Amino acid sequence: MSRYEQRLESDLQTIRLQLQEIAAEVEGNLRHSLRAVRERDARLANETLIRDRAVNLEIRDLEHLCHLFVVRHLPSGSHLRFVSAVLRLAVVLERVGDYSVAICRVAREMASSLPDAVWNNIALMGSHSAKALGTALAGFVAGNPDSARVSRGMARQTAAIHPFAFEGLIAAADADRRPARDLFGALLVLRLLQRTAEQAENACEQTLFAVQGKRKKDKRYRILFVDRDHRITSKLAEVALAESHPHAGRFASAGLEPGPAFDPRLLDFCGRRGMTIGPEEKPKSLADALDVGPHYHIVAGLGIDPSRHFDVPYRTAVLQWDLTEDGVGAETAMADLHRVLVERVRDLMTTLGVRDDG
Repeated sequence: MSRYEQRLESDLQTIRLQLQEIAAEVEGNLRHSLRAVRERDARLANETLIRDRAVNLEIRDLEHLCHLFVVRHLPSGSHLRFVSAVLRLAVVLERVGDYSVAICRVAREMASSLPDAVWNNIALMGSHSAKALGTALAGFVAGNPDSARVSRGMARQTAAIHPFAFEGLIAAADADRRPARDLFGALLVLRLLQRTAEQAENACEQTLFAVQGKRKKDKRYRILFVDRDHRITSKLAEVALAESHPHAGRFASAGLEPGPAFDPRLLDFCGRRGMTIGPEEKPKSLADALDVGPHYHIVAGLGIDPSRHFDVPYRTAVLQWDLTEDGVGAETAMADLHRVLVERVRDLMTTLGVRDDG
């Protein structure tokens, strides 16, 4: 190994060690902040707040090391990806540190202990999110993409717990006359732990980028269109979205009171456009459409308000499209209805930042 290569590797190792030390401190502060909530320990909360200030200074030093590395070595390829990823991870670590600070502030304000059921969910989410973050960062330092994939699984477990923890908090609020400040504080802690898990997923993406050059995939969305009978409009909206943005996600449609079959005008129009609806396909109820496992990111009601007909999951957004604003009525031709729906779904995709596949 030449002297230059030795210097380059030494500088890389310095960055790795600094990142590793900061990661350990950030993970430790997160655990301390949760302990402060559990024990209502204002002293521990304040100590953790002070430690976070030191961590912020260490993150600035890490960023400076990365900038010096770029100036000194003008890196390319894997070395450039590594430094770029470290700079992004510095942002991740700073944000997680901010979450710990916010949790500590909750701990300082708490007047009573949380119900066991609420605390158990917080502890479970805290354990998963901290392990996910630690595993992701250890995998990055070691250049091990397998650790990143393990961490991603842990992070998704945290996300899966959150809806149940939220419902448990609501049940505690209904059954327990505790100070509202404490229950709102618990709600904030749950949200911050979910955000920590999301930051762990970001760390996983940076590991795969640094080691394998893989960029994060574009977001894919699960979208459901709902009308009254699922005979024309919601199915045509599904078809319009699948036609214009086939790679944007998974799309479905349903009706509040589904008819026995799709309208012949719909079948004829789709057939002439080469979008055949199979003879086995029938109008579907909203309940059947929702019974698919993962939540929908968006449920769009066509002429109805879907939120009045099902319990909206925490991470689902509900839209209400009044097509009469676009001049759509009972006698509107299929081609005109299709044009209106194409404009609506393209506006939605633009809002979501999805590229046009057409």
